[in-house]
Amino acid sequence: MRVYIVGTGYVGLVTAVCLADLGHQVCGVDINSEKIQLLQEGGCPIYEPGLEDLLKKNIDGGRLSFKVDIGSEINDYDVVIIAVGTPERERDGRADLYYVAQTAKQIALHATKDSLIVIGKSTVPTGTAKQISESLISHNKITRFHVGSNPETLREGNAVHDFMNPDRIIMGGDNVAINCLQALYEKISCAKVITDTNSAEMIKLTANFMLAQRISTTNALAQICEATGANVEKVMEGVGLDKRIGPHFLQAGVGYGGSCFPKDTKSIISIAEHHRIDPLIFKAVVDVNESQIHFFMRKVEEMAIMTLKNRSIAVWGVAFKPETDDVRDAPSIKVINALIEEGALVRVFDPVATVPKPLKYKITCCKDMYEAAAGAEILLIVTEWNCFKQADMSNVKLLMETAKIVDGRNIFDPQKMRELGFEYSSIGRS
Repeated sequence: MRVYIVGTGYVGLVTAVCLADLGHQVCGVDINSEKIQLLQEGGCPIYEPGLEDLLKKNIDGGRLSFKVDIGSEINDYDVVIIAVGTPERERDGRADLYYVAQTAKQIALHATKDSLIVIGKSTVPTGTAKQISESLISHNKITRFHVGSNPETLREGNAVHDFMNPDRIIMGGDNVAINCLQALYEKISCAKVITDTNSAEMIKLTANFMLAQRISTTNALAQICEATGANVEKVMEGVGLDKRIGPHFLQAGVGYGGSCFPKDTKSIISIAEHHRIDPLIFKAVVDVNESQIHFFMRKVEEMAIMTLKNRSIAVWGVAFKPETDDVRDAPSIKVINALIEEGALVRVFDPVATVPKPLKYKITCCKDMYEAAAGAEILLIVTEWNCFKQADMSNVKLLMETAKIVDGRNIFDPQKMRELGFEYSSIGRS
């Protein structure tokens, strides 16, 4: 099939590259001319394991191309996929559909063929596909549009694998849209959930909420474990072995972040409130996640004893999770901002991600984890990168001014850290 994908962010680019690798003829479109030039040259604007090699392979194979802006060439394609960003709105936390609306308008203005299939890939509130359909029709009275929903189910850091080996593929729309999606994913063997667009959109939001809920539940229990002398890791190990529950997303830490969980949980709250439904359980998940940063910072302050002002604090990890360079809504940014507000001297290292520009001038960015630890009075672990787990902690102890660690991801064994001479604090473990 000939596939036209609008948006080359995490979702759009992975989708474009992987569909090309499945044998489709794919064109990726974006308004960012610098990004498109980089992609045309075989460069990858994001860090995602395996993506850059696959990108180059399919460009060289003639199955993948990129261009700036939507044009009349849209009529040469079998399907148009909308994969633009839907950032969180500041006023209510709901997904901002500005880019989706603008994309729909441009598709309508350039479409001249008798019929066109348009598929929504971005994570959006329920009812967005219907809004896209209405927008297309209002700007184009000639073309018959078939609008479907095919929400992404990718984990950053595992996106290529997840695309090629999904648990399920969600397909919403009329028969024409569904038939198109089935042909698009013909080579992928997994469960196919066929439904209406509203249900397809709600499946994605619900999945992200339930994963966020497991994280918040674990973090709330971690505080109880600390208070009672229980070990949250052993508690959740025992809980996770129950086949009705399973072991995934039961790790205590500093809370969830990224572009999906924070936005999608707040989006469900907004949808509930719009329909006058009490979002009690949804708000609780968000509240626990936000309180977890305060819980973590209290540990840091307790370890500092007096004050954080002018104290050298090392931070290991900026990305919201390992194996990605994404810092959107990352817990690390909240921690770093809290440290700066207290007057701390912050030294940061992440193997891939960088701090946002406004913060760069307020901290010291280090070339490796040992440089970050050198001279630090307290080391904070905020992202569970493998390189941190494999660090020479005896060397780290020698480099630090005082051997103190607050481990926000529970990557080290408390007993071993104390045997090495560290004053060590973690989440939900004594």
